[in-house]
Amino acid sequence: MEELDTGKPRIKMYNDENGNFKGDALVVYFRPESVKLAIDCLDETDFRLGPRNPDGPMRVQEADFSYKRDKDVEPKATMTAKEKQKLKERGERLNKKLSDWGDDEAEQTLKAIKAAEEAKRHVIMKHMFTLKELEEDPLASIEIADDIRSECSKIGDVVKVVVWDGEADGVVTVRFVSTADARRCVKIMNGRYFGGNTILAYIWDGDEKFKKYNPRRDAEGKMVNPLDAEIEENERLERYGDWLESGANQKTDKNQETANDKTAKEETAEEETDKSQETGTN
Repeated sequence: MEELDTGKPRIKMYNDENGNFKGDALVVYFRPESVKLAIDCLDETDFRLGPRNPDGPMRVQEADFSYKRDKDVEPKATMTAKEKQKLKERGERLNKKLSDWGDDEAEQTLKAIKAAEEAKRHVIMKHMFTLKELEEDPLASIEIADDIRSECSKIGDVVKVVVWDGEADGVVTVRFVSTADARRCVKIMNGRYFGGNTILAYIWDGDEKFKKYNPRRDAEGKMVNPLDAEIEENERLERYGDWLESGANQKTDKNQETANDKTAKEETAEEETDKSQETGTN
């Protein structure tokens, strides 16, 4: 929302008794729905990229003015006709902006917000293995994933662990249920030793892609992001399940055909036996 006289965003920064910024601010929005959206997108996030704030992530919550109602405050001055006209024009201008914001733009924005929120649950860890280790032991990637899942599960609930076996930097991604657990994992794992190497851990930015190797697909690997990798894995499992069901159905059909053939043969044998008996009687 904008200030009535200056047109600047309505943002108030709070200072202490010495005039130094306390780290608290108030942002006023035009629509109530924007408050909830701001909380969903910004709460428990870092205000700036780069080194972590030692005081922790930013907290965003709805303002509480109940304490003001308990105080004796002077009544505000009555607005002049000119101020009322400015207020009306500002409201019309903001409403026009909202009406010009189409459904496609809103959907794209919400999709981007959701993707950014999902990325915060992913922890990237590098130097977890070498390609030589994976070449020498076909089961190494499974063992590495199990070890990392076991260790990270001590921090929080883990959804998925992916070993990017096409990455020379030994990349592993861990997806947590909670963004807070993902940040805690970075704090605990970054700088630790794993297999004689120093771990580099950080939160996924949502854009970085890694190489997943599949010898049946190509010899170079395929660059994908962690979310796409999970989608591919789910699709692969669905195809495998369909294949199993299809194979089971085919086996059942084949068994039924065999049973039918056996029944037909038995019926033929019985008919031949009956004919033989009739001939012997005659």
